[in-house]
Amino acid sequence: MKKILFFLVMIFTLVSCSSTTVTKKGLIEKYSLNKESAHNWETTMSKVMVAEATNPDWYGEENPLVNFRKQGKMSEREYYFLDYLGKTPANEISDDDFNRFTKILTSYVNKMPRKFIIEVTNIKDPKGLVDYMVKESNSPQLDNPSKYIKEVVADKEEWAQIVAMSQQSDLKDKDVKKLRKLLASFVKRDNFYNEQVWYQLEVSDRMIQLANLAKKPDKTKLEMNNVNAKALYLAYPQFLSKVDRWGR
Repeated sequence: MKKILFFLVMIFTLVSCSSTTVTKKGLIEKYSLNKESAHNWETTMSKVMVAEATNPDWYGEENPLVNFRKQGKMSEREYYFLDYLGKTPANEISDDDFNRFTKILTSYVNKMPRKFIIEVTNIKDPKGLVDYMVKESNSPQLDNPSKYIKEVVADKEEWAQIVAMSQQSDLKDKDVKKLRKLLASFVKRDNFYNEQVWYQLEVSDRMIQLANLAKKPDKTKLEMNNVNAKALYLAYPQFLSKVDRWGR
């Protein structure tokens, strides 16, 4: 019986992985990749990676290859190989080289997904943040993220901690760590982001992009985390570093 259960778990795991993992064959067919694509590797890889990303923050909304080099996800060996492809006419690229190119591209697509976890270093102005949150939460006018967090997301004890921090003249290291822990906890909750509340901040491309990410049905924990992380950043961009700089 145990062997059967183990076998079923393994099958489920493989099915789950296969539904989220991109295959080399799938990319070749989907994007009609050929040796000309390999020769124009910079354009090809950037195009495919952008198209396959469900979250632009995975590559910092910049050139994905540049972002990968910054993250140390592109080795020097891979870069020199790709550079070689760019200098080699398409009709001189071997089948082995094309195969290696598609393997690298597939691995890059599968390395893109990131889980954004706020770190202490991502809070640029801790005291300014708690002051702003408390002040905004007391606004008698339109709904706003701080008021929503106070009334819906945080419990009374959690919000009391934020209020207490705002009453201090400055925050010590232990206070900033406590604040980080609170924010990280909020981001994990499925009621953190509310489209109507966040639209009170601004109606912009980035807010529409966030709303579209949030509308996806049956979101995974990773997807929900990243939607909430982006929502937290957009609520307080003057106090937090951009999401693509957050930890994994």
